[in-house]
Amino acid sequence: MHALYRILNSPVRPWPHRHLFIENVFPADFYAALQRCMPSANAYTSLAKTGKVAEGDYDMRSGFLLNEEHLGRVPADIARFWTGLFDEVLNDEFADALMARHGDDLRERLEREGKPLAKAPHRDMILVRDRSSDGVKIHTSDPGNLLTLLFYLPADARHADCGTTLYLPKERERRCWGGPHHEFEGFDPVWTMPYVPNSLFMFVKTDDSFHGVKPIHVENLRRDLMLFYVKR
Repeated sequence: MHALYRILNSPVRPWPHRHLFIENVFPADFYAALQRCMPSANAYTSLAKTGKVAEGDYDMRSGFLLNEEHLGRVPADIARFWTGLFDEVLNDEFADALMARHGDDLRERLEREGKPLAKAPHRDMILVRDRSSDGVKIHTSDPGNLLTLLFYLPADARHADCGTTLYLPKERERRCWGGPHHEFEGFDPVWTMPYVPNSLFMFVKTDDSFHGVKPIHVENLRRDLMLFYVKR
């Protein structure tokens, strides 16, 4: 309940699009256990090969899914930790509470999009690990996402400037319901979330939820995140 308490009692930041940034999202002892349970490098797969993104996208990123293949690459206790996190902490009650909190925003998004929900939303989660790269070009998140949560999982704050950046299009009325990634030149950076331990960047996916990652060139960079989605 600690994570839900931290999220539901944190104010929504309304500009440039509705989002939250929260530190100490998990209890300190839980985060320490999480750090001990980070999968080793050989447990990850190139993200494009997981089917989560198109071939050629996110070349710097590898992923660890909660499926039999990936869970079989780690010791049983580590597998139990991550499945337990999804089943017992980031569970249906957690997702339902977030949906209720952001219900007005979600209804407005669905009305403007003209695509009502055809079935009950569902949860998805993946661990990702990034290396140095030319960044993640600007996008609004996958069209299937309703809520996007990026849990930052570094061991320390040495790469605090490597977080996700919010952007405004230079053509201020520009909108995108998701899919394509846009070049940096067409956008103005607004604010970069600090990539610090035990923190969360969360937003309602809309047609103006533009964000990306600036180019990062750090030797031996290991940029760990846990991506959690409530999806249509």
